[in-house]
Amino acid sequence: MNNINEIQRFSFDNTNVRGERVLLTDAYQNIISRKSYPKSLEKLLGEFVAAIALLRDIVKIDGVLSIQCKGEGQLKTLMAECDEQQNLRAIAQWDEAQAFPEQASLKELLANGYLVITIEPRQGNRYQGIVEIVGDSLAQCLEQYFFQSEQLPSRVWLAADGTQAAGLFLQRLPAEQAKDGDEDAWERFVHLATTVKDEELLTLDTTELLHRLYHEEELRMYDSKTMQFGCSCSRQRTFDAIASMGAEEIRQIISEEGSIKAECQFCAEVYQFNKEDLDSALGDQAQTH
Repeated sequence: MNNINEIQRFSFDNTNVRGERVLLTDAYQNIISRKSYPKSLEKLLGEFVAAIALLRDIVKIDGVLSIQCKGEGQLKTLMAECDEQQNLRAIAQWDEAQAFPEQASLKELLANGYLVITIEPRQGNRYQGIVEIVGDSLAQCLEQYFFQSEQLPSRVWLAADGTQAAGLFLQRLPAEQAKDGDEDAWERFVHLATTVKDEELLTLDTTELLHRLYHEEELRMYDSKTMQFGCSCSRQRTFDAIASMGAEEIRQIISEEGSIKAECQFCAEVYQFNKEDLDSALGDQAQTH
């Protein structure tokens, strides 16, 4: 299939139900190509990327939105984030000394873990919501998050196969937004969505997928938004991080190694700094002390 990397919002006329569908190909492949992941972890990482894309289009902020999970099991941490320019990035860390299971629930992989959803606007306060690992999947965790944070019934479907990552989202808005009192709309739309197979979610474009599901409904589709892999790292940000180590530690590393190398965990970009590059940081910190 073509390299589709987009998210599209839709709604059903005369009801209080809205939805989102995301489909990612090379944006997802760009992420998993940065590191040699086990196949099952590639799929889980794809679900997280699709999930953050869905969340990012629902939570309207000028800033960065992220999902991170941490636990005590074989999967140590997994993080996916998206900014206001629709730039996606993600990374996973796991116990590489053990064979990663081909089949395991999120709860089993994390062991006493939890999810953290962080909303970080460019201006204003940072907000974090902690989500308990419920059920066997990320989709169920997100449904719980929406119910807790917005008190709105929501359903999420996620899939990934190492080539494509995709997601489908439905949400029932407050009842007063329904114009004709179609009380069965929510149950009907959810029932139809549950018939979607992972293969269809991953391979059909949004127009075809929604037509298959809802061709008898009054469906309104909005303009799609393009998404892409993009990393926020830079030489300056890396320099600032190294400078925060302190002059003494920087001098010791320079003395032993000749330079300081730093690799971005998300995109694998390597930044190298020699003593001359770091003289300003060393001088500033020396004056401070």
